Amino acid sequence: MVRFFVSLTFIVFSVAESQAQLASSSPTSTAAPQATPSVSTSPSRFELLRKAFDQLTPEQQEKVLLNLLRWQELSQDEREVLRQRERVQRQKQEASINEAYQKSGLQLNDEQRALFRKRYLQERHRLEEQLAHEVQEKRQTGIAAIVELLKKEFSTAKPASGTTSH
Repeated sequence: MVRFFVSLTFIVFSVAESQAQLASSSPTSTAAPQATPSVSTSPSRFELLRKAFDQLTPEQQEKVLLNLLRWQELSQDEREVLRQRERVQRQKQEASINEAYQKSGLQLNDEQRALFRKRYLQERHRLEEQLAHEVQEKRQTGIAAIVELLKKEFSTAKPASGTTSH
């Protein structure tokens, strides 16, 4: 879910920035002097987003675009539900980070604490991936065992149809 929103946010910003860039470069647009500062930062932000998008693999780029299409097809209520889920997930994540920091007993300055947060998230992500992989392996092993059990059970079972031997 988080990856969906990260991808979605990236694309939404990219689209919004490109539209803003097109509007500001349009020969018919008459931008007010107050709008100039925000427009001047727009190309640099758009360029950063474009470069980030270009660094994605073709599969990741396709996934981002598909997520954008999925997002556009959602109703406002569905979008709000997803936004609320994302907020709750971020709150839980921050609580987890704060709990880890408290348990560590460390007293860090702001820069060190930001680095602690970053490293915690990296290691937590690595752990989550490892656990998901292990669960998937156990699931596959369990499914194989179930299939073998059922195969034995049903291959030795007598026919349940109405046929009787005389």
